[in-house]
Amino acid sequence: MGSVKEYKCLNCKAGLEFDPPSQHWKCHYCFSEFTKEQIDAVYKKAEDSLDKEEPELNSYHCTSCGAELIADDTTAATFCLYCKNPTIIKSRFSGKFKPKNLIPFKLTKAQAQDLYKKWIGKRIFAPSEFKQIAEIEKITGIYAPFWLFDTRAEGMIDGEGTRVKSWTQGKYRYTQTTYYRVLRKGNALYKKVPVDASKKLDDKYMHMIEPYDYSALTDFSIQYMSGFMAEKYDVEAGEAKGVMKERVEKYIEDKLWTTVSGYSSYNVRNKQVMLMDTTEDYCMLPVYLLINKYKGKEHVFIVNGQTGKVVGDTPISFKKQLLFGLAVYTAVWLVAVFGGAIFV
Repeated sequence: MGSVKEYKCLNCKAGLEFDPPSQHWKCHYCFSEFTKEQIDAVYKKAEDSLDKEEPELNSYHCTSCGAELIADDTTAATFCLYCKNPTIIKSRFSGKFKPKNLIPFKLTKAQAQDLYKKWIGKRIFAPSEFKQIAEIEKITGIYAPFWLFDTRAEGMIDGEGTRVKSWTQGKYRYTQTTYYRVLRKGNALYKKVPVDASKKLDDKYMHMIEPYDYSALTDFSIQYMSGFMAEKYDVEAGEAKGVMKERVEKYIEDKLWTTVSGYSSYNVRNKQVMLMDTTEDYCMLPVYLLINKYKGKEHVFIVNGQTGKVVGDTPISFKKQLLFGLAVYTAVWLVAVFGGAIFV
């Protein structure tokens, strides 16, 4: 069996969970509350052992009730299905899988549910199933793996700009077009460019929930995992670097474009971007995740666990769309028939 870690209440020995509003650890059994310093004083050795690589196994024992826990290859923190105690799989945070930093959750599950409820409520054509309380309660807090890149970019765009001048003289109208070579160069330092490090999570939505406030980054501790799910990375830094490069290239190209003004038109003929001094750090960022199924297709909804930004894929219920169309048609017909009769 693999090695698991569970943080126990220092008073009653029930499971502890990280509490986002207070940024402390709370026991939901005796209602005790502890600071990180108090937890460190008891569990510091567990943190130190993460620097060593531990064997990867998918079967574990809950330290509270003894039940066998089964996890997939990337699950790093979970809950016991029987006693519901939060359980952390230490090997998933050891060696090369030990993150450097994380941003702790700021929002509670209840707050995330409320944000999602308001968001989905504004989408009148969304399927009714997506708005049911039973579905909303499935929202899960997850620490998602990310690579954060620092890099220096040097960019260049080279193209042709035109200035067009028109005037009328006598019976004739003249147009003069002057052509210019327009060259722009620049460099910029980009820090903490995030790239999703999990194949399970859709990159499009993980980018859409940005930005995070990186001033809240803190040193990684598995203590923050208690009470939440977590995933270890399965996208290597080299692969993620390609995604980062595309994003940074667009950043600096857009910046250079903003310096081109005063022309009637401008066409880029050549562009180059070089990245230098690139470094990366592995970190965990907080998200609340909800996956609904509609007509056999999965639809993803994500709430940024720090800022509360909500993104998602909302299908259209054609039944609702049809009923709405009929309602509008009926209302217009009634106004046209009976409203018009009033004025006869």
